Amino acid sequence: MRRVHLAIGSAGVVAFLMTGQYMDRWLGHLAGMADLPRMLYRSAHIYLLFAALLNVLLGLYPEERLHGWRRGAARLGSVLILVAPLMILIGFSRESTRTDFERPFVGYAIYGCFAGVLLHAIARGSRRGRDPFGAGQETR
Repeated sequence: MRRVHLAIGSAGVVAFLMTGQYMDRWLGHLAGMADLPRMLYRSAHIYLLFAALLNVLLGLYPEERLHGWRRGAARLGSVLILVAPLMILIGFSRESTRTDFERPFVGYAIYGCFAGVLLHAIARGSRRGRDPFGAGQETR
């Protein structure tokens, strides 16, 4: 999974750079655009970077050998985080010109990242005596 996370994360960083160029060159750096679409473009652009960097981080750290439900939880978390950059990119292209605040693709991607990180934390820190949000130190 590390390689997949690193590949998706790297592609997401490239997509972030490309969406920035798109907003600058084709949309005139969003100058003169109404506030709502401008905010939607910029927020999707930043969320794309957020999701891409989550994937890069998961790709850089060595995988822990997990078994049973912990392995399943970590894999589900990985899938949620892996699909997020694509969903945000779809949201960037389809939702940024909306006239309301509804953003199903971007919203689900952000919630997916949240759930994915929690699943990874629970899977890796749920062993007896280990703090899931600590630095791997044993607690007593």
